[in-house]
Amino acid sequence: MAAGPVLGLVESVIRGVEGRVRSLAKRIAGEPFARAGFVDGSYVMDERRGAYVLLLSTASVLVDGGRIEGVLRGSSRPHVALLVPKGFAESRAGLLMSMLELLAALDLVRRGVEAVFLDGSYVSEVMVPFGHARDAYENFAPLAAELDGGPLERWGEEAARAAAEARGGDPLPSFASLLARLAACSSELYARIASEAPDLRSRKEALDFAVVYCETTAFMSLLDEFLGECSRRGVKPFWVAKDAESRYIVEREGVVGWLNDLTLLDYAWRDLDSAYASFEGERVHRPKPCAVWRPLLEGVYERWGGYGVTYFKLRRAGVVSQMTYPEFVEGGAVLSALATLHQLADGRGYPRPLSYVHHMAVLNPELARLVADELYRREQNPALRSMLAPSGRAAAGLR
Repeated sequence: MAAGPVLGLVESVIRGVEGRVRSLAKRIAGEPFARAGFVDGSYVMDERRGAYVLLLSTASVLVDGGRIEGVLRGSSRPHVALLVPKGFAESRAGLLMSMLELLAALDLVRRGVEAVFLDGSYVSEVMVPFGHARDAYENFAPLAAELDGGPLERWGEEAARAAAEARGGDPLPSFASLLARLAACSSELYARIASEAPDLRSRKEALDFAVVYCETTAFMSLLDEFLGECSRRGVKPFWVAKDAESRYIVEREGVVGWLNDLTLLDYAWRDLDSAYASFEGERVHRPKPCAVWRPLLEGVYERWGGYGVTYFKLRRAGVVSQMTYPEFVEGGAVLSALATLHQLADGRGYPRPLSYVHHMAVLNPELARLVADELYRREQNPALRSMLAPSGRAAAGLR
């Protein structure tokens, strides 16, 4: 298929709204934060016969008066975990990574920062229940609906309590302890609901539901703790995304379906620097029933469902990025955040501390396979050894 005519049509649409989009740009100006923290994480995993071997890493730095100080060292100290069962593995791995990042961010809040910058999207964090947590609930819907408000209360409270109690210490040991408590919580919940499952398939869905319910409840609890701590201490949290599929501007301009905001802004702002545009008063609506402790979920959406979005470009040669934040972050703090990022930008227009924590945290994908092979070699229990055996694809040389 020839792309020329199609690309020409897209270009004509972009040119039609270019002037209006360009006029959104304001000049970055403000007083940078004196003391700010930056967090990023990374994970890799290797599929085995009955589990995934997951490695997680998080890095954080403090910027104080222009001096950058490392706090968590990232890939030099990875955490190893097993994802059992294998259901929703990719989504669960990302969720566990976010939990570790939130613990690292809470650690920075305790160190007296004025703002914390995390990689990713605040909207994505709040919308976690829209994804695999909903799927796990719907797959197990008949029994889940009967249990809701009854037996689920106990394990929902336990998972939320485990997360709340993990926030006070060193992030890595606290995370390890939290995962152990969640494993116990999931096992107890599964033992309760599996006894009512009518067949093997239902018991499989029950296991997925129990694990997702406890993990997602713990994540929402940690997010609630982090945002609450920031609000109480006056710390401003921001999430910065290099890539985002949001369409606030393109929907307003009537070109939805053609492109996303960042593509449009990269074109319209191509010869600008130190530019930004903000959109306030957005809100995430509460999702349908899902595998999360309902009272906690309702509280999180009531307290933290509102948010703001800012697009910014720090250098003329750089790209447009997105920054999202909860609605309690007022406009003056957004300007200070932009001034901080601008002050710390490298020649490519990307904040140096975010680049540092990314490279400190990133893990080699091959490391997961090496760790998994060593765990398999050392395991003496026949059942666990079977679960840790290389996948059929790997054993056949098709990795």
